[in-house]
Amino acid sequence: MKTVAHASIYAQRRARVAAQLGKDSIAIIPTAPERSRNRDSGYLYRHDSYFYYLTGFKEPGATLLIESNGTCTLFCQPKDLEREIWDGYRLGPEAAPEFLGLQAAHANTELASQLPKLLENRATVWYPFAIHTGLEGQIATWLQAVRARVRYGALCPENQRDLCSILDEMRLVKDAHEIDIMRAAAQISAQAHIRAMQLSARMLREGQDLREYHLDAELLHEFRKNGSEYPAYGSIVAAGANACVLHYQAGDAKS
Repeated sequence: MKTVAHASIYAQRRARVAAQLGKDSIAIIPTAPERSRNRDSGYLYRHDSYFYYLTGFKEPGATLLIESNGTCTLFCQPKDLEREIWDGYRLGPEAAPEFLGLQAAHANTELASQLPKLLENRATVWYPFAIHTGLEGQIATWLQAVRARVRYGALCPENQRDLCSILDEMRLVKDAHEIDIMRAAAQISAQAHIRAMQLSARMLREGQDLREYHLDAELLHEFRKNGSEYPAYGSIVAAGANACVLHYQAGDAKS
């Protein structure tokens, strides 16, 4: 089976994290949750940036564990052919280690039962503070299960530390792979602006009814045509007085 593109880059990043955790420590990094838009559809899914930085994995419902000895374990959605008809292909825990360059993977349904075992006899547990709603409570529950075994000789982690302090420093300095992506994104963005300006000039010359959403559509068309999954942030396409609105979203005002 092929591995994910640039899997070695993500493996190197995980190794750098592991080296900074300290002896007998473990880090927990969840991805972002899915968000419902209405009863039958969700908002376009966007993975957690920290999680993706360490895995290159885009599926929801996943959690990465990094141990200070370098062992990396992924908890991800199990294979489910019926759900995949609706939601798309899932990698699954069986294929994940080889595909992503990890040491182990399990179904995310096993997270609650496996984490107390993995936290046992650790000195420190690391995770991103104040980012994932409910994560602190989950970790507290897992630690309670560990503490219940203290009488049998188990050791409960005495320290909890913010993994953002490690990851933010790492992400501050971009590697060659990231710089290439940024250059490509800048080139696509420049082409999209040119496309929007060309449309604007043509429609105005021809006396057509030019609206903000026309220009927004041209930007999005060029982004997607060149392989971008989605904009990094919403485009500000503002005409007239709307141009003074700092985070304006394209509407139907005349340009």
